[in-house]
Amino acid sequence: MKKISFILFFLLISFGLYCQNIGFQEIKSLKVDNLSDKQIKDFVNKATKDGYTIEQLEEQALQSDVSPEEWKKLKGRIENLTVSEKRDDYTSSASLTRSAQQQADYYSVETNDETRIYGSSLFNTSNLTFEPNLRLPTPENYVLGPDDELIVNVFGLSEDNYRLVISPEGAIHIHQIGLIHISGLTIAQAKKLITSKLALIYNAINYDKTFVSVTLGNIRSIKVIVVGEAFRPGTYTLPSVSSVFNTLNACGGPNRNGSFRNVKVIRNNTTIAVVDIYDFLLTGEMKNNIQLQDQDVIKIEPYKKRIELKGEIKNTGYFEAKDGESFQDMMNYAGGFTTNAYKDKIAVFRNTEKEKKVDNVAFDNFSSFTVEDGDVFEVNPLLDRFENRVRIQGAVFRPGTYALIKDMSLRQLIEKADGLREDAFLHRGTITREKENKEMEMLSFNVNTVISGESDLLLKKEDIVTIASAIEMQEVKKVFIFGEVKNKGEYDYHENMTLQDLIFAAGGTKDDAELRNIEIYRLETDPEILKSGKQIAKQHTFTVDKNLDGLDFALAPHDHVIIRPVAGYTDIKKILIEGEVLFPGNYILTSNQERISDVIKKAGGLNVYAYPEGAFMIRKISTTIAEEKVEQNVVENIPDQYIDAENYIKSDAIVGIRLEEILKNPGSKWDLYLNDGDIISIPKELQTVQVMGKVLLPSLVRFDPYRSFKYYINHSGGFSSDALRRKSYIVYANGETQATKQILFFRNYPDVKPGAKIYVPEKPQRERTRMSVGETIALTSSLVTVTALIISLFK
Repeated sequence: MKKISFILFFLLISFGLYCQNIGFQEIKSLKVDNLSDKQIKDFVNKATKDGYTIEQLEEQALQSDVSPEEWKKLKGRIENLTVSEKRDDYTSSASLTRSAQQQADYYSVETNDETRIYGSSLFNTSNLTFEPNLRLPTPENYVLGPDDELIVNVFGLSEDNYRLVISPEGAIHIHQIGLIHISGLTIAQAKKLITSKLALIYNAINYDKTFVSVTLGNIRSIKVIVVGEAFRPGTYTLPSVSSVFNTLNACGGPNRNGSFRNVKVIRNNTTIAVVDIYDFLLTGEMKNNIQLQDQDVIKIEPYKKRIELKGEIKNTGYFEAKDGESFQDMMNYAGGFTTNAYKDKIAVFRNTEKEKKVDNVAFDNFSSFTVEDGDVFEVNPLLDRFENRVRIQGAVFRPGTYALIKDMSLRQLIEKADGLREDAFLHRGTITREKENKEMEMLSFNVNTVISGESDLLLKKEDIVTIASAIEMQEVKKVFIFGEVKNKGEYDYHENMTLQDLIFAAGGTKDDAELRNIEIYRLETDPEILKSGKQIAKQHTFTVDKNLDGLDFALAPHDHVIIRPVAGYTDIKKILIEGEVLFPGNYILTSNQERISDVIKKAGGLNVYAYPEGAFMIRKISTTIAEEKVEQNVVENIPDQYIDAENYIKSDAIVGIRLEEILKNPGSKWDLYLNDGDIISIPKELQTVQVMGKVLLPSLVRFDPYRSFKYYINHSGGFSSDALRRKSYIVYANGETQATKQILFFRNYPDVKPGAKIYVPEKPQRERTRMSVGETIALTSSLVTVTALIISLFK
């Protein structure tokens, strides 16, 4: 519909543009009713030929003076013309096709989805249309008729050209020659007759100096009538070169009752050809696919015999049979059996006069068994079992499936599998066997005696022989090493493995390994000791040199080796001091006793801009994931960079320090010991105080040493209605925090210092609920009573 609308829009605009070329006065007087269909087509063709774009046409049309009433009429004329042309094209085209989906739906409704009528897809696919080829050279046996166009070329000593249309009376007219009757002649006969006539005016033709060619130009249309069991019977207008298959394609082919084996062509009340569509489906040959003539009749007879093929067949469905055709003929049409088909006996279900009966068709009788209407053949699959299969698995060189031969023994099967592997367990093997009642049983045998020939067993079909691996039957043996080695963990244990071998497997020791005290822990295996419960493991201690000499101690499965670090050994530790010191930067800790004052001294002390009261320290802390789960009850989506190799969460914490006290009294309780990674920050003096939280206007306020806490609150608009005033607190520049204190009804707000941050938290939801009038009166009465009591106490 969108496509039609677009075409209509284009035609309207094109017509308006063309009308402008007529002239203003003519446009105003234009009457659409006076225009013929040809004139409208001419208008459209001219606008298109002039190369106007859609935008240009629209602009010109809007400027035209055609009245709205005339435009409305014009729109209707063009719409009817467009639809009419599409309908004519559809009905007269040689490739006239019906909706493939409509045809498919028809068959799927009328028949089972899994058993389609064989051949029905031939005429319901868009990939196969049987269109007549109109570009082929003119066939010599083509029979001419009215409306055919001939192209006659004269060339040689003389040259001329004629385009001649055969009249309804069957003649063509050539200047200086007159009428020549050629209807009913073939193209070859017509060429001979026309050449003889032209020789009367072109004498050189008689001496082979001038030549004549006659070809077919525009061909005529013929009407073919389709009757019988067609999907769409009726009369069809087709090109004159159309054949039987072209017509079948146009009408949709046979319907569900139509025959694919008996399609008749009737001409002048006489059957001149019978088409069997199965010939084309089976061999690709279009036998009797003759060229049709005007008023030919195609009659599709109803089918006489139709059978059904089901099961393990390449193409299942309904197949039409002729008299005398056999089951083998039907299988040829169906493409044969699938690979998994049981072909020895085929079940056939046949209708009798009163009921149905079942029969079996033996393989040798496929070609002699004549099918009847309504037969249903069902091909079953092969059984999922083997008549001569035995299997062997486990410690043989070629485990797998083998053919069971007569009197085949267990030893012979082992030999077929290229014998036993070196790790085969020789004291026992098993055979899993299916009994006659389909139950399973297990038989055991001694592998040694079978191989030596002392004993053997005859095999039966479907036996499964299992020979175990002695290695796979053993428990997996491991040894473990931890501590100061490069790759700690568990390793496979091997016989004669020593302590030195395990250390080498672990990549060797680290630089801080204590080689004078290597510990080995071994499980206690003495039953008497274990029974007493006094000891479950033994400890062995070794001292070696840096070359690991003297470690030939033999390990046992499950041994645990621990190599501890040298006492007091540690990596280089450094800290960072930044801000207002003479030499900021990184410093190395030379002992575990260095304090903040020591590093300040190394950095040259504070400069003149330093603000000691704002100094603070950042310290790295690590918390195990288990501790974090206990303390916070949640650890989710922690980035990998914040978790170290020991499964610790790495984070930073600000430590408030009192730098003035530290510098006055080095070594005092305020002078903290330093750790690796500590950062000491000494800022310049700050001149503002930041107010945040539940105030009307959070802001920065200039610091005034003579002003109190509430001064800064008021300069930020005061407390908001949902502010929890009694929980207000302040964070000083050095990281220390001080909260508001409350004694009875009196609040003591903390002092304010440069660079401090004031936080006002929000009331909980229940505290923001408005009290009723009664509650307000009761609370006021209580406050008055308590105030009077306090005054009396002071007095």
